[in-house]
Amino acid sequence: MRTLESKIHDFFTSLEKDEEYSGSVLISKDDKIWFNRGYNYANREHQVKNTPETKFRIGSITKQFTAMAIMMLQEQGELNVLDKVSKFIPSYKYGDQIQLHHLLTHSSGIPNITQLPNIKELMKQPTTTQKTVHLITDLHPEFVPNTTFQYSNSGYILLAYIIEKMTGLTYEQFLSNHIFSPLGMNNSGCDNHGKVIPNRAQGYEYDNDIVNAAYIDMSFPIGGGNLYSTTEDLFKWDRSLYTERLVTRESLNIIFTAHDFGYGYGWFIDEDEHRRRVYHGGGIVGFKNEIVRYVDDRITIIMLNNLSTTNVERIRMDLTKMIFQE
Repeated sequence: MRTLESKIHDFFTSLEKDEEYSGSVLISKDDKIWFNRGYNYANREHQVKNTPETKFRIGSITKQFTAMAIMMLQEQGELNVLDKVSKFIPSYKYGDQIQLHHLLTHSSGIPNITQLPNIKELMKQPTTTQKTVHLITDLHPEFVPNTTFQYSNSGYILLAYIIEKMTGLTYEQFLSNHIFSPLGMNNSGCDNHGKVIPNRAQGYEYDNDIVNAAYIDMSFPIGGGNLYSTTEDLFKWDRSLYTERLVTRESLNIIFTAHDFGYGYGWFIDEDEHRRRVYHGGGIVGFKNEIVRYVDDRITIIMLNNLSTTNVERIRMDLTKMIFQE
């Protein structure tokens, strides 16, 4: 009789063969990693395989780190999530209607900058946080804050700007000093096309065949999607969230509260077959990722994938059924 580990490996081997998965997978239970493998290629031109050490752009999984940074600054007395955005960006004419809480929970009404008609051209250009903030604050809100949920990268870019303004550090420096280094996440950081980053995966997409993903400059999605990491580093992150290593239990409870629209601070929160689940996807050009935490079972699934057409949601559903033997 096959073990669960061998069944899962066969499942991903089949997906790999059919070009339906290209990346690394880590599954943990309590404090133990019990599945940790790579599939397909990190770089197809050089035939370099994905491994647990491969670094992937994690897209919107970045948001949970931005949210944690905001809560750390709240504990330090530098800000409060009920503060109005106008406190930090006085020139923003709608800023006195919008709280940091609204940015964190995608209920601010600020349009999603990644839905702009010219976004493909915008994302190719090197930029600064200040310039991107100006683009966002020129947009007219689409609804009154806290009346509905509308996923918006714009809010998290504003939060990254506020982190920089309040600390005098770059977003990258703050995360490195206060999150990555303390947790030993030595293979995580802000992606930058100019840097030589060992073990960095190339992103791919389909255009009749598998091709290199279009170029984007990673200075654009700061705070909302500009980080890279590995499955093993994200396992360290996952473990820390059961502790008070970064913030107090009170702050963690706020992060993992499904506020008004089923979204915490950087996490979706719901139940899956009566199991409490916190999770987030991370799609960015050439990459499609997901981290799912079944917090009562202490089971975490991390999938980092460098083929943007991969259906990670369906794979996660199939994987969950295997893990819980449904």
